[in-house]
Amino acid sequence: MTALVVGLILTALIMSLVGSFAPVFPAEAYVVAVALAQPAGVEVAVALAAGLGQTLGKVAVLVSTRAAVDDGSRLHRLLVRVARATLASRPQPTPGRWAQLTGRTAALVSGGHRWVLTRMGGRARGPVVLLGAAVGLPPLLAVTVYAGAAGMRLLPFALTCVAGRSARMVAVALLAGLAPVAASGAL
Repeated sequence: MTALVVGLILTALIMSLVGSFAPVFPAEAYVVAVALAQPAGVEVAVALAAGLGQTLGKVAVLVSTRAAVDDGSRLHRLLVRVARATLASRPQPTPGRWAQLTGRTAALVSGGHRWVLTRMGGRARGPVVLLGAAVGLPPLLAVTVYAGAAGMRLLPFALTCVAGRSARMVAVALLAGLAPVAASGAL
């Protein structure tokens, strides 16, 4: 491997790792650019590195979420203390239509949150993580947070996530690699 290829692979790994916390670096765009500019084979290695980098970032989010929701953790106690202090310092809303609407909305969101946590704690968690990783619906970041809150184990999450993300990135790379062939009329 040349230094250029190693640099492209490392860049994909680091960029997708950072982008997995906040989508500021679209890994798909980088993979497409590499697929269009580099010879065949390089795009697959870059796509696999991007999938691995995104998985490493999501594993960090999963572990952080699990630590935050663990009742015995210092982080959980700190979050509870800050939430209680914030709620205590807020002025009480006057009852009216707005209070009724926000109360109903909060109940709806809370019910939806409980429903998702129940599903993510059951048999659906693997397919949901795979679907979020491969397709992006539901968004993988939200799936990761719910998987962490539901207590999903690290290894099954990581394996499912890397499989889905790598499949997505390789598909993007291979489809982008077909663009020059289609443009030349060889298809």
